[in-house]
Amino acid sequence: MAELTELTDLVADVLQVPAAEVTEETGAATTEAWTSLRQVQIVARAEQEYGVRLTAREARACRSVRALRDVLARGVLARRGRERAS
Repeated sequence: MAELTELTDLVADVLQVPAAEVTEETGAATTEAWTSLRQVQIVARAEQEYGVRLTAREARACRSVRALRDVLARGVLARRGRERAS
C-alpha cells in the first residue's frame, strides 16, 4: 500500500522540495509550493504509481499527504475487492 516514505518522495519530487521537508501534514494549507497545479500533478503521479483512477471528488480531497494516502488506500482496497469479485 501507499507507504508514507513512497508518498513523501513522490510529493517532494513534484513540489521540488527536499523529502525531509514533507510530512503527513504537508499540503495546500501548509506548503506554499503546493498549488492547485501541483496538486493535479501529485494526483496524476500517484494514480500512475499505484495503478488507480481517482474520481474528481477524490482528487480534490487530496489536499495533504495524509489525505492522499487515505484516498489511495480506499481506492486500492476497492479495486482489489472488485478484482476478487470478478
